[in-house]
Amino acid sequence: MKKTFLFLTLSTLVIASTFARDISEKRDLAGFTGGLTLNTMGLQKNSTYSNSKNSVKPGGIVGVNYEHRCKKVFAIEIALNYINKGTQQLIQDPSLNRSYYRLNFHSLEIPVIGKFYMGKKKIFNLNFGGYASYCVDLQSRTKIDFKNSAITDIDNKENNLLKDHNPKDINGQRPFRAYDAGINVGFEFVSKMGLGVGARVQQGFVDFTNPKFFIDDKKKVYHTSAMIYALFKI
Repeated sequence: MKKTFLFLTLSTLVIASTFARDISEKRDLAGFTGGLTLNTMGLQKNSTYSNSKNSVKPGGIVGVNYEHRCKKVFAIEIALNYINKGTQQLIQDPSLNRSYYRLNFHSLEIPVIGKFYMGKKKIFNLNFGGYASYCVDLQSRTKIDFKNSAITDIDNKENNLLKDHNPKDINGQRPFRAYDAGINVGFEFVSKMGLGVGARVQQGFVDFTNPKFFIDDKKKVYHTSAMIYALFKI
């Protein structure tokens, strides 16, 4: 009973201190973010499935950041994020239920963002900047769900496609690139208590397919993501 009372007391104090504090005068802030990503990019021309169609692939983002505010109008932020990018192709066939081929790029990302705070209270900001990322694990999943229950469904998953399970060609090249770089553009609301939400669009400029591997592949394929996230500043 005493432990329960102590836990409730401490929890109440933490919540009260969170909502009572004011970060508007602080110049240096640490932060945490977490949210949802929606990702799309055209897959390679020689797709495994001729009846496939590119679609949006959901993913996630979580990270930590440091923000330095220059007076009340401008701030610069650097972060370290885990982000799940990738692509998905829906396999369209009258004999199938929802079926798809998916690539998950599990990546570590370092964005550098400039923020411009607006309004009298300076709780809204427009932000713009660049990022660099590296894929630590590339996963694929092929899911084929037959309407005919007499046919065995297919659900194949492979990990580490950038290394062990992704063969090199005769020149030692692999089909996918691990690194990416591009720009971010977004909008945030950050309350004086440090709680907030944001939305951001990210466009990569690095072809994720390796042109040295795909013969006669002139199509450049880029990561494109939209993010919706919650944030907390301390």
